[in-house]
Amino acid sequence: MNYVLQSGKKLSEKKFCSYIERKVFKTIRKYKLIERKDKIAVACSGGKDSNTTLFLLNKFALQNNIPRPEALAIEEAKFRKKLLFELKRFCDSLGIELHVFSFKKEFGFFLDQKLRKIKSLGFSNCYVCSILKRYLLNKKARELGFTKVATGHSLDDAAENFLLNLLKGNAELLAKEGPLAGVRSHPFFVQRIKPLYFCSTKEIIHYSKIKKIPASLKVCPLRTLTIRVEVRKWLEKMEKKHQGVKNAIVNCMLKILPFLKQTYSDSEILECKKCGEPSASGQCKACFLLEKLL
Repeated sequence: MNYVLQSGKKLSEKKFCSYIERKVFKTIRKYKLIERKDKIAVACSGGKDSNTTLFLLNKFALQNNIPRPEALAIEEAKFRKKLLFELKRFCDSLGIELHVFSFKKEFGFFLDQKLRKIKSLGFSNCYVCSILKRYLLNKKARELGFTKVATGHSLDDAAENFLLNLLKGNAELLAKEGPLAGVRSHPFFVQRIKPLYFCSTKEIIHYSKIKKIPASLKVCPLRTLTIRVEVRKWLEKMEKKHQGVKNAIVNCMLKILPFLKQTYSDSEILECKKCGEPSASGQCKACFLLEKLL
């Protein structure tokens, strides 16, 4: 089955896979996402983006004779168990080690056990989940000695994040965007990288199907209607009417990103007084949320 690029060019399955691999590997080299000294963890949920990231980074490592990546997964709710079982089979097939950590063990609860409490506090499930997941991924990656954590963020995610932060007036968060995430380094921060940054969701799905990469396409059952979901739906409509919109947004963002990073390069990074993790204030968002939820 041929894949049609935005330019109108048709690619066979073999040429399409080569096209995706060249694009991802070029992103890694251009932005220096992976160096020989790095120990890479891939944040895996069992979904299409993260599983494809793991597959491609493993291929990149084998081609370049560098240490292979390992997988790092978070069991935030009971429904994740089945996906993690499939992820373990996938990792075993690649000969990759999988590290799994759970909200239950680390925080004392699964997210689906706190839904009423989250709602009563005026937060969305997605907000709470993202804060606690980022906190746990960074902490565990550092404890395991990883130098970088690769995420499955795509071109679609990058366009969403740009508009979302623009609408919320989060210029400092916008400055943290790009294939190599963040503005400043900190001994407790594990660098985030996004190898699939220039790949669209459509391309990732097509590639994963060709390569028979097991990946769930189901929407998270705990997802709530947030401004991010609204932005995503609007972008989908715009992309259908005006092909190339997402790509244009990301390219525009990359042009202004150096100025934003320079503006916020002196922003202070503190340490949470309770857990010691890096924070923008005296208390990190994870500890703040945990105080409210426990």
